[in-house]
Amino acid sequence: MINKCIIISLFLTLITSCSSDTQEIPTLVVGQEFTNSEVRVISIDTFDVELTTFKFDSIITSNTNRILLGQYEDAYFGRIRSSSFFELNSSNFNIDDDAVIDSVGLVLGYDKYFYNDTTKLSTIEIHVLTDFLKSDDDAFYNTSNVPYSPTPTATFQYYPEPNADSLYVSLPLNFGNNIFQTIVDEIDNNEDLVQIFKGITLQPNEQDDTSVIGFSKLKEKTYIRFYYTIPSENGSDVHTFDLYINPNPISCFNKIQNTEPNSNLIALSNQEVNLISTSTNNISYFQSGTGYATRIRFPTIRDLFNITGKGTVLSAKLQLKPKKSSYTDILPIIDSLSIFVVDQNNIVSDQILHSYGQAYAKISYNNEEFDEIYYNIPVLRYIDRKLYQSPIVDDALILLPKNNNASVDRILFANTLLTEGFTTKLITAYAIYENEED
Repeated sequence: MINKCIIISLFLTLITSCSSDTQEIPTLVVGQEFTNSEVRVISIDTFDVELTTFKFDSIITSNTNRILLGQYEDAYFGRIRSSSFFELNSSNFNIDDDAVIDSVGLVLGYDKYFYNDTTKLSTIEIHVLTDFLKSDDDAFYNTSNVPYSPTPTATFQYYPEPNADSLYVSLPLNFGNNIFQTIVDEIDNNEDLVQIFKGITLQPNEQDDTSVIGFSKLKEKTYIRFYYTIPSENGSDVHTFDLYINPNPISCFNKIQNTEPNSNLIALSNQEVNLISTSTNNISYFQSGTGYATRIRFPTIRDLFNITGKGTVLSAKLQLKPKKSSYTDILPIIDSLSIFVVDQNNIVSDQILHSYGQAYAKISYNNEEFDEIYYNIPVLRYIDRKLYQSPIVDDALILLPKNNNASVDRILFANTLLTEGFTTKLITAYAIYENEED
């Protein structure tokens, strides 16, 4: 009998030397024989892949550097709306007692992110918070809310320019003067400031059907700026005083909502509900920010043990196709997704890693000329886990982007050959290194 360790080592050497992709060993030819051994490597792509959709009850949105603002209508997910809430601080309260305010405005620094149509006129409504930003668990979520004045302090319309530097929103002088004069007369620290000015919220207009735009929350990019002068015999110089977003992680969050989704998604009343793709027109759903995710299972993977002889899985790749009509220039596809494991309650329990770092689902082309793309997903480590898991656990894979809590990108995964010409496949290379008679 040939030593198993030597055979497997020979496999890895031969396969790796023939491949420029060292992330995971590629699929091999069916029935490939190795010289001077009884080892066979077979390629199998007939395992069932089960796709279901679920929705996270909530996502933490207070730990990002992005203000996410805007609203648009989506044919699948309904009305997508993001508003932002934040508390303001200053690093210096040293203002001359004779200072006189000239004007005040909100500077919003673009951070290059956008989703949907930026050629339409968008609206920003600025409201003053009527309660403090406080949280019992040191976090705010996409479902959180803080009370604010129903009447906007200012309303501003603009055409988004995500690649520009910043947007300037003029604020009413009486609003600015009330805050400024109180700071001059009474305030010399941020604790006292928050008592008289709890913060603001930026809201899109209820009628907007435009886009969602990203702005930076960093102090050098986004701030309220007061312009003031100090009278003197020789004239007066213009000075500035800034209030910026408190850098404390729980002092700013985005509320990201979707209402009136299509009928396929109405049943997702809590995080433990799973909708199998065969009941949702052979589509499974993902959207960052709002909490929708696709759950991926391989219910027949243990059928490998029905193959005669002893063996081992050398590679395992999942090919998952986005619905072609679901991504456009204004609804771009995400090119890289991290791979996580969720338990039976759809709680994230683990992240899939390689020996050299994170594993990613990345876009590949089936036919680049016709833009036929799919996600190529290395799942060898997860498949190994499922083959030898004891007891068997009802866990699954999900895919999440880097900014899952600070974006509204969507993916519709197609799971049928009839409508897309390409179906989801798990492709494994399986090495049989010991026959039953050995």
